[in-house]
Formats: sequence, C-alpha cells, structure tokens
Amino acid sequence: MRLFNRFAAATALPRQRGTAGPAPHLQICAHTDDDLYFMTPDLLQSVEAGVPIVSVYLTTGEADGINLAMDDPARKTAVPDFAGYTAARQHGIRAAYAAMVTGGRRAPWKRETLKVRDGVTAEIATLGENRVTLIFLNLRTGHGADGSSIIGLWRETSADLATLRPTDSPIPAKSDGRRMTRSAVIDTLADLLKHYAPSVVRIMNPDPDRTAIDQKTGEITYADNPDHTATAFFALAALDVYERTAPEQPPAVESYLGYCNKLRPNNLSAQQAARKFSYLNVYGGEDGHDCEKAPGLCGDRPLGNRAYNRFYGQSTSYRWQPSTSWLQLRADGRLTAFGVRGGRPVMWTQDRPGGETWSGPEPLGQWPATDGRCLSRLDAVRDASGRIHVIAVRARVGAAPERQQRDLMHVVQDAATGEFGAWTDLQSPYSPAAQHEARRRSLGMPIVAVTGNQVRVVIRNFGGGLSTRLLTEEGWQPWGDLQGGALEGAAAVTLSKGTVEFYATSRMIGMGMLRWHQTTSGGAFQRDYGTQLARPAAPVTLVEQSDGSLLMFSRQPGTGWVLANRQHTAGGTWNTQPEITDTTPGFGPLAHAVLPTGEAALVQRSDDHGLTLSIQPLDGSALSHEWTPLGGSPLLHAPSATLDAHGRLVIAHLDAQARLNTLALDPSNGYRPAGTPTWSAHPAPASRVAEPTRV
Repeated sequence: MRLFNRFAAATALPRQRGTAGPAPHLQICAHTDDDLYFMTPDLLQSVEAGVPIVSVYLTTGEADGINLAMDDPARKTAVPDFAGYTAARQHGIRAAYAAMVTGGRRAPWKRETLKVRDGVTAEIATLGENRVTLIFLNLRTGHGADGSSIIGLWRETSADLATLRPTDSPIPAKSDGRRMTRSAVIDTLADLLKHYAPSVVRIMNPDPDRTAIDQKTGEITYADNPDHTATAFFALAALDVYERTAPEQPPAVESYLGYCNKLRPNNLSAQQAARKFSYLNVYGGEDGHDCEKAPGLCGDRPLGNRAYNRFYGQSTSYRWQPSTSWLQLRADGRLTAFGVRGGRPVMWTQDRPGGETWSGPEPLGQWPATDGRCLSRLDAVRDASGRIHVIAVRARVGAAPERQQRDLMHVVQDAATGEFGAWTDLQSPYSPAAQHEARRRSLGMPIVAVTGNQVRVVIRNFGGGLSTRLLTEEGWQPWGDLQGGALEGAAAVTLSKGTVEFYATSRMIGMGMLRWHQTTSGGAFQRDYGTQLARPAAPVTLVEQSDGSLLMFSRQPGTGWVLANRQHTAGGTWNTQPEITDTTPGFGPLAHAVLPTGEAALVQRSDDHGLTLSIQPLDGSALSHEWTPLGGSPLLHAPSATLDAHGRLVIAHLDAQARLNTLALDPSNGYRPAGTPTWSAHPAPASRVAEPTRV
C-alpha cells in the first residue's frame, strides 16, 4: 500500500495506533528546534498526556554549515559541512524527544525513507509504537542554498528548492539535491495531514510583528525568521487543500509566535521556562553529554548554551490570541459554545436549558464557502435583545501581495428564529490593494464590547493603535482610529452606566498599560497613558465592583502569578500596588463570570494545563487566595465560563482531541465541585479507525 500514488516505489507510512488511540497532534515547523522553542509547553503537555506526536520539518536549517559553539575559536578556520550540521540538528531533536518520552537522550529510533512529491525522498523517524514521528523534508536554506530560500519558493521568485541529504541519513545518496516545487511542498503537507488525520495542528506565525520601516523604500523589517513565515504560509495552504477533502475530524489549528516573543513580557513561569530550556539543552548538546568523541551526535552546537540569552524562549505566545467569551447563554435558555474546526466556525449547543447533553459541532452560520479560512479566535457578546453576536477573522493567503487578505467577519442570531445566518464581511481598516499587504497582515485579533444593542469591535492596527467599527440600528459605521501604541492583547469592559473601556499593554517599556475610555455612553473615546499599571503577561480581566470601580486581574511576567489591582474610585486612578491572589504559576488569560451572589468566578489555566477556580468578592473586601483544582488537562486555547438557565456556573474548554468539555457547578455548594470534578465531553470520544484513508 502506498502513500502517494504518483510514484510506484513510494514507501508506505507506518500504521497508526490502535482503534482506541487518540488522534495525533501534528506540528509543521521550519527548523528542527521550532517546536521546542515556540510550541512548548503545549507540545510537552501533549507528549506527557500520551497523545501521539508528528512533527514535520521543512528545511535543513544548515546556516553556515559549522557545527561549533559560537564562541569556539575553531570556527574561524572550520570548513563548512552542511550535510554534517544538518545531521547534527536532526540528531539533537531526536535526543530531545527521547528525553521527553523516556527521560534520557538515548533511545532507539526507527529511521526510514519516505518518497514524497516531485520524487523527493524524505526521512521519517519513529520512537516507540509511533509515540513520536519526525519527518524531515530537508529543503535547503542558508549559505548552502545558493541564494534560494523557502520564502522565495512561497513567493514564486524561485521555481524550486534543492534538498540536502544529511550525513548518515537512510536517504539514498543518489537522491541528494532533488528539487521540490512550491506545489509539491503544499501537496506533500496535505498528504501527511490526510494520512495522520490530526486533531490539532500547530503552525508557525504567518504574520509577524514589524520592527522597522525604511522611510525611503518602504521596506519592512520583521521580528522573525522568514523561514518561519514561509512555513506558516505553506501550512495554511496545505490545510486548505486537506480540509476540502471533508475530513471526518477537522483539526483545531494553533499559530505560535517566533522571534516576536522577545518584544513582549515573558509569559512563562520560571518553572515552565526551565523545563523548556532543559530540552533545548538536550537539543543543543548542553545537557552534560560528552561531545568530544562524536561531535555530530551532540546536536545543534551553535545554539548550545545560547538558547536562553536569545530572549524569545521565555514565552510561548499565540498569534491568534485566544478569547474567553466563547460560551454564551441564548435567549431560549440554552448555552452555546463557539469554536473553529477545519478553518470553519462551529458551535455546540445544549439540547435543553440547563441540560447535560449537547449537540455539535455544527456549522456556525453560512461561512463563505470557497474563499478564506476562519482563524481560531472567536469573540462573542450578547446584546440587550438577547441576540448573540460573533466576530471572527477570515484569512486568505497567496504568493502575490493582493492575495494576502485579512478581514473581520460578523454573524448574529435572527431576532425571530434565533438561528445564525450568513456572515457579513466587515473588511479591514486597510484597502485590499497590493501595497497595503503589510498593513492587513499586521491586524490583531478582534475584541468586542456591547452597550444595549450597539456592538463595538476593536482590533490592533498597523500603527499599534486600535481601529474600531460600531454596529448601530443604521448598520455598521465606517472604520475609525482610536490611535495609541499597544501590544496585541487588549481587553474590554462595559460598565453598568453604559460606557466602554479598553486596556492594552503599551509597546513602550516603562509605560505600563494604556486605557481608552468613554465618559458618557456612546461618547468619544479618550486615551489615558498614565495608568501606571504594570505590563502584564496576558490580556487582563476587568470586572466592575459594586461601587462602580473596576477590579483588574492580571498575569505577572516571569512568575505566572495572578495579581489584582483596584481603581480608587469609579472612573478614577488605579492603586498600582497589586495584591497577589495566587502564587501557583499559570498561563494565559482568565475566564470569568459574575455570580448572582455579587461575586466573580475566575477560571485560570495552571502550569500543568489543568484549570483552577477562585470566587472573588466585588464589594471591595479582601480578595480570596483560595483556588480549587478542576482538572481538565490538557486543553487548547483558553477556557470560558458563564451561568446557565438553572443558575449553575458552567466552565468550558476544548480538550486535546478538540472536543468541547463542560463542567457545571451548583450554587448550593458555593459554585465549587463536590468531590472530584467530572468533566463531560461533547460529543463522547469516538473510536479511531485502524488505518487512515490513503491519498
């Protein structure tokens, strides 16, 4: 049986795990350390949970071909060995995964060849019973690529790109230098997606932050390696091909920042960062392994002990910042959860108000069928009439600048039927013209606020400020600019008096947080650069207290602790001395729900990727330091929480198989679990077929 029927001599991929096994998580990376650097600890959590792992590496990353530490004097006279350095990097990643799975770098790998598109022979290495599978396409990039690059292949300025056979690879010597076209890369990735049928796909960042603009030429410098960007584009193109086959389990997709992490506050705790760097040390040969006798078996020596001081490994950040508002109560009393599977928005809905069973996932409205995918963040609000509005981002990618489009999309329930109809294209603050490609790609993720029946959406724009559109009874108003200069990850709050406020982290180190606020409902926004609030490591959570002042919960950089700040008076200045509410490290934004008791329920993702719950007062009294473990590990994106028709606190998350999981907590027990929390998966886990369909 063959994987790719174009070639009679193609090698079959290994059989998947048994029928009861979970679907794998598949990473598409540019270089052999990208999954360690940018997708861990999510990746590590998947490994520890027993989820099968498949990582695909597009390039050799052979750089200058010298596998010596950057401070090694021998570098000055060393002769480049591109094949040898590539082999060392691949040995390093095998050693790192072996350490994750077995606790030590030495483990037996099964190394084989795999014929892919254009007659190229790739290498496939497996650990255990397909516990970890690594696939190396070996496209050249760096000094040995003769001016070609993977970004040039994507942009069609290069017709094809040569492959490189690593030293001691099972790939036949005669296959060294085989060339691969753009379409072959896309189709190969699509073939792999179809074979492995992953529940989760992790990709690089297609739209990195800019760091400089040449005022004369307009050329933009981005805070990332162009190999990362090109690999993300190839991954998105392959996902589009794969998803058009209507897979039985469309995947959830997560995009990770690369070098852009160093522009943001560190969002991993010291413990999580140490775990990440321990495996990077294995990869780079800095784990005490003897390198003298066999330097090629040491790993990536130029990375070596520099992994920490590059400053982008201390964070793991999502390009599409997750929302915590994706669980909402319908006017008919049923809860609906919103998500994205296979590049399309979906929803799960309670079968009856307050019930335990849910239906879904089913399509959320009529998404445009043929053009563009829905990115993984959905923001949802409920207006005064009880209708739910959902805002998404549609992305279209292509080689030409005019094909790179990013647009906001809106869908709302019908007032009479409660059904979701066709999505409305809100477009972008920037025109679709080719010269505005960089501006469109710089857009952040939507934040939505509602006042009465007016819905306001804001996004971070190319200049770092907030762009906004407002939905009134007359329809959507034109885009406006609230200006400012912030990092991605704004947060919104609507106050009881009908005004809206937004908070975001300043781009300028030392300026803390910025505030945009109204003094009257529907009024113009004013900017406050003097909040003096410290820069957080995740979007903040804002809750109105009983006296009208705000209570802010934030994540402290470098520790992952949960901090709280209070306004002195409603609309006034902030007490900038935070209160510590939790010293157990955690990650990402906090979900919250205001309870009938006048308290707020907070739900956070802890360092073990489970969830914990705290009930906090909103009357100005002392904050609680009690956090109750809820389990739920591992999970995707961020949790959401709200009250159901029976007044229960319902907490939701997506599990490692991208299924909706819910936990209902009764008010009679103080909204805390009675005994061990029991999560319900919707739908119930399905069996895996023994052998996936072949291409």
